[in-house]
Order: sequence, then structure tokens, then C-alpha cells
Amino acid sequence: MTFLDPLDNLAGPEASKYEVVKSDLQRIGQADGLLVNMWQESIGAGMGVVHAHQWGKLVVVSDPNHMEHRMLAFFADAVEGTPEQGAKTLLHLLQAESDWHVVKSGGRPDESFRRRKIIEAVRAACREAKRDDVSIPGLVLPIVIERLRASDRRIRKAVTTTGIREAVADVLQQFGRDAAYAEAFAGVGDAWHSRTGRNAVKTSVDRVRERLPDVLTPLSAPLIPLPDARVPIKCSKPHATIWGKTVRSIDDVPSPLARDVFRIISSVPTVTSITLGQFGHKEKRNTCQAMVVQESPTPYVIEGKLHDRGDKGTVQSFHMRVQSDSVKKDVTEAIERALRKEDRWSG
Repeated sequence: MTFLDPLDNLAGPEASKYEVVKSDLQRIGQADGLLVNMWQESIGAGMGVVHAHQWGKLVVVSDPNHMEHRMLAFFADAVEGTPEQGAKTLLHLLQAESDWHVVKSGGRPDESFRRRKIIEAVRAACREAKRDDVSIPGLVLPIVIERLRASDRRIRKAVTTTGIREAVADVLQQFGRDAAYAEAFAGVGDAWHSRTGRNAVKTSVDRVRERLPDVLTPLSAPLIPLPDARVPIKCSKPHATIWGKTVRSIDDVPSPLARDVFRIISSVPTVTSITLGQFGHKEKRNTCQAMVVQESPTPYVIEGKLHDRGDKGTVQSFHMRVQSDSVKKDVTEAIERALRKEDRWSG
């Protein structure tokens, strides 16, 4: 990384207040991201964070003295303990998007992915809906980026304009449905639909909510719904199951009750696949039940156990892959709620 100091291009120590502010904003505009060493409270640094956030720049704050200021936590993409760790985090975040490109429709040439373009489009929708055009884009952008990063549609670092529009629409609608944000976001989703030319069709969030109204978690940790509640299920090798049968889909599971368990799990948003693992004989239940064992240290994986009476055993381990590490805890809780609701949870 090449670092730009906002004060480097000032015309000496006698620079005016205007020149100081102008220099600061110019440097922020030139940069791909902002690294702030907030070792003490600073009005200037705080304003720089807000400007960078408003323009869609990546912002990482170093908080070595543990002030833990809530405003900084809101406007920053990450808060680290030291400037060195902050620089590493910022570099990682920049590299994660540096080679993305946007595939445009109508045969138009691809272009580099730009966070600021999403920010500006959402701000325009906010202004049209007469809503806050600073905080709302800042809330929406990180979730949209996470969805694009985890999307099955993204191939070889490419995202489509349609994918971006749909991701923004889903996030706006999810905020609009949350009681804590509904008033602040009122009308923004409709303005976005109007600006992007999309018809008022049901998004993936609508479809998942209709199927699982009691399973979704609050917006405080948004889940990324899949367009279809059925996900792939497989086993690592032939006959490596308690039922003594190769499984390539939920329909291959010979036990009707076990099929119900896996259908319940597959219906929880962001679960993208289920893989059956080792099996054994030690634990038994009176009926077919499952439980989430733990959030696996393996990225994107949650581990579980199924209790059933198969020809070769009574306990089947399995793991579920999710679209993002950031939602593992919420997906784990959503799976438990869904299984409990159908009396298929083994506590």
C-alpha cells in the first residue's frame, strides 16, 4: 500500500483552515481506504471517517487505548487494537475487492467494481424518498458487499449489474421490514425499484419469509436467503451412512423422518450444502432428532449430529456449509429454532 498523509500537501504551517480541510478531503477522495490511528479523541479524524464512509471508502480505525466509541464503530468497516493490525486488515479488505469487475448487460464493456457507485445510487434513492442519505447507505453497503462476496452467481471475481441491484433491493427491503429501522427506511425500497426499473416482484427475502416466518433472525445479523430452500446433500464415500446407502440428495435418505430433518435444515437461509460424515452406534433416541454440535473452526462450516435408527448405526454426523462466517452463530440459532418447532431438536 502507498500511504497518503492529508497534511503532506499543505502550503506550510501557516495554511488556512480552508486549505487544511480542502487538503484532507482531497486526500480522502484520492485514496482507496482510510486508516485512522485514534489514540485520542480527534474532531478532525472523526470528520474524516464520516466523509470517507459517506463516499463509500473502506475505513479501518485503530483504537489502541480502547475508547470503544460507538460512533466510530458504526462508521468504520473494522476497528483494530493497533495501527499495524489496522493496516493489515485494511489491506485484506482492499485486496478482497481489488480484482472484482462488473459485467454489464447489452454487450457493454466490463468495468471495475466501485463501492462508491453503490453508495451514490442508494443516496439518490434516499433523497427521492426524502430520507437520510448518509447513514442509510452506510448501513446498506457492508451487507450488500457481504452478499456479493458470498453469492453463488459470482464467478471469477465477476458480479453483474443485475446482481448488485437485486442485492441492494433485498437489503433495503429487509431493513424496511425490521421494526427498528422501518420508519427510517420507509419509501427507500420503492424509490430504488423505481430508479433501477425493477418491477415490484417478490425478492428472495419475500419468498423465504413466506416459507419460514418464525425462523429468520433479526436484522442485527442479517441472513442471506437462497432462492430455493432445497440444498444439496451428499456423503464423502459410498455407503458411509447409518442407512448403508450412498446419498446424493435429500430424496436419497431412506428414513422419512431424517429426510424431514434435513429439509428443515436446508430451509434455513444461507445454508448452501449438507455433507454427511462419520457414523456410529453409541447414542440413541426414541425418535429421529438432530442437534448442532458447534460452530466449526473450519471457515463457512457448522457441525451437527443426527440421531436415527439405521441399518448400520444410530448416530450420523454431518456439517452444513453457509455463505458467510459472519452469520454462523445466527444460522446455528435459526436451525435450533426450526428443529424445535417441529419437535426434531435433540437437546
